Amino acid sequence: MTPIAYPTTRGEERFNASHRITRCVVERTFGVLKSRFRCLHESGGSLQYEPRKAVKIVIACMLLHNYCVDRRLPIDGDVLQEQEVPVQPVRNDRQSPGQVGRQEIIRNFFS
Repeated sequence: MTPIAYPTTRGEERFNASHRITRCVVERTFGVLKSRFRCLHESGGSLQYEPRKAVKIVIACMLLHNYCVDRRLPIDGDVLQEQEVPVQPVRNDRQSPGQVGRQEIIRNFFS
């Protein structure tokens, strides 16, 4: 989901702000997971396995991470600081099904 290119309503502005904050949280989470589990970092952004196996590896890393957090086990090494890549809003005059869904989310939760 992308932010609104040119927000015209308060709801769209609130959606964009929420999108930006949520994206930062997700990116920090990826950095922490990549720091704790080097198999996720060294892969260059994609695990070299079939998708079903890659999903199992990522889920296992998340479960192990939560286990470590619950037991207050430190992360070895520094947390990787990923460079933030700006999201460029997509400008398209024709509404795709995703854009229609985004507008529904804005109407239901941000207006």
